[in-house]
Amino acid sequence: MPTRFFIAAILAFTLTAPTLAEDPYRNPIVFQRAELDENTGKPIRAGKIWIMEEDGSRQRRITDGMTYDEHASVYSDQQHVLFSQFNANAYDHDSGAVLIKQNIYTGKRETVLHEDGCALHHASLSPVGDTPAYHRNCGPHRSQRVGFGDKMYEVQLEGTNGVVLGDSIIVMHEKNRGLKSRQVSLLRIWGAGTASRAEALTDEQSLHRRAAVTPDGKQFAWQTNLEGDGDEIYLADIDGSNPRNLTKAKGNDGHPWFSRDGKWIVFESDRSGQWEIWRLERATGKQLQLTDGGKKYSSTRARM
Repeated sequence: MPTRFFIAAILAFTLTAPTLAEDPYRNPIVFQRAELDENTGKPIRAGKIWIMEEDGSRQRRITDGMTYDEHASVYSDQQHVLFSQFNANAYDHDSGAVLIKQNIYTGKRETVLHEDGCALHHASLSPVGDTPAYHRNCGPHRSQRVGFGDKMYEVQLEGTNGVVLGDSIIVMHEKNRGLKSRQVSLLRIWGAGTASRAEALTDEQSLHRRAAVTPDGKQFAWQTNLEGDGDEIYLADIDGSNPRNLTKAKGNDGHPWFSRDGKWIVFESDRSGQWEIWRLERATGKQLQLTDGGKKYSSTRARM
């Protein structure tokens, strides 16, 4: 092809090809990815935020650099994400961490919460009203907080990995921290301060963690080792009744999250030999692998 025609073809493609904003994600899934040394399997970059369609297509990285970025959530406008950014290439409380809001199309970002000497992490955006919950580490002080600014309150019991309903929050509560065989329950907490009350949704003997709630607030899913050494995804009514195993697979399944319409659950699993993102159709129980990082990537912590 003559040079002038080749240049003209490239220019025409540049002018007519749709941009991301013109061809938006239909139901974006954000997830955390570690880039691995393919020979040793050790992380080169421990945590970056990636995005893809609900069928696993159009995968691309949306954060870069040598920071550790984790636990991203998609806002209801499906144009922005909230995530925690540590000031080191590792999960390190001492390095400090801030909460970032970023546009998935333009890359424009803003720091929405920062406290000197503190690590703010494990953030989530509730599907019920975009209300944030996050963990706050300030030296020896650890707490779970809900909301920002004058709408923020602090959960009295020490809890992690919170997710907010309209009138309450579900958190992980580790009664006897430091035990080799961890005993973690899920609690639902209403209110704040001395007026708050808590209700156990699970037992205290197993390792129950990482709850997610349906958009209508009527059910929740979580990761548990209730049936043995491996973790499965369970679903129950919002009061903890009618629990049932959804995944029933070899290996470990964790970090469930519901799609905006409640029809799907995305989760992480190591059943294929590497941590990858999977999707479960609630109506049929069909499970589909969405990522395939091979020896190059480990993919975890997906949310829609």
